[in-house]
Amino acid sequence: MGGPKAALLAANVALSLALAGCATINREPFNERQQAEAAIPGMPQARFWADAPGAARLMAPTYAGPQGERSMLALSGGSDNGAYGAGLLSGWTKAGTRPEFTVVTGVSTGALIAPFAFLGADQDATLEQLFTGISSKNIYRNRFPLVIPFSPSIASTKPLAQMIGAVLSDALIDRIAAEHARGRRLFVGTANLDAQRMVIWNIGAIAASKAAGRYALIRQVLLASSAIPAFFPPVMIKAEAGGREISEMHVDGGTTAQILTLPDEAIVAGAVPAAARPLHIYMIVNNKLNGEFKLVKPRTVPIASQAISLNLRRATASTVGLSYLYAKAHGIDFNLTFIDKDYPASDHNLFDTAFMRGLFAYGRKLGETGTFWAKRPPDQDE
Repeated sequence: MGGPKAALLAANVALSLALAGCATINREPFNERQQAEAAIPGMPQARFWADAPGAARLMAPTYAGPQGERSMLALSGGSDNGAYGAGLLSGWTKAGTRPEFTVVTGVSTGALIAPFAFLGADQDATLEQLFTGISSKNIYRNRFPLVIPFSPSIASTKPLAQMIGAVLSDALIDRIAAEHARGRRLFVGTANLDAQRMVIWNIGAIAASKAAGRYALIRQVLLASSAIPAFFPPVMIKAEAGGREISEMHVDGGTTAQILTLPDEAIVAGAVPAAARPLHIYMIVNNKLNGEFKLVKPRTVPIASQAISLNLRRATASTVGLSYLYAKAHGIDFNLTFIDKDYPASDHNLFDTAFMRGLFAYGRKLGETGTFWAKRPPDQDE
């Protein structure tokens, strides 16, 4: 073949390959033993495996409130549904009943909320801006279609990385370090794709480490915890094993668990040190937990989308149920909130500003009432 069409095709192919090279992730191979030994240089307490023996002990705070009480806040994934949790926290502040949390955990969109919830009510305005003043262009940019087969993701998250860098300043990270020194704890979960395990990052310990790369690492972890596999690129985090640098692949923590209270093994075993037992657990699920009827179109994308949604919802419900049974068995005050199934569903683009503003307002109104906590998980028909 020749002529103008062949030349144009060749040019397109050349352009695609050139662009693909820019998006490709290159790294040296490493083995399972090296992964097991890997640590973040200068930050020995930066992280631990969620399924490791003693994980619950590592999550135990040393701080307790004036009455000796401890409160854990667990924030779930949910993408743009995070507007619900952000709004709820704002309303809870206005209700005047929001405690100073001893432990805060976040996964996926919950990881983006967690540092600001941890620092307190003076960060409510930042959360409102994050979930009502943005759109998809502040989160991701779709790649050129011909590049996608050669790329690690459909979209680039450079806008999200820039936004995290703008809102989570060095000064705020230093505040997290100061709260960690008081004995409070902040944890964020990511999924290590190579190891196929959840990693729990001790954000306060990283902030307090004084290591040169602490600020950048915390922002990397937040970006990784929100990196929806295939849609968003994985975040490559540098670690060291046996004197050699390795590049780990981390993605959305929701890939392994949609919400984190205590590691599942600790909940099932029921053997958690007393210091790790908060008297109050508050779980904010940025999604619907109970049944929601929706007639599915007999097409590939709607079927796949509904199946994934169902899988995530059931996994979340399972974790919530385990946490409830653990709390009940140990005399812990259990509190749960989630988006009600009667909240109007809408077909909207991801990170649609109008959708997020509506959900934020709904969450804030609930928070202001002070009566939004359920004391047990919902039954399917509730």
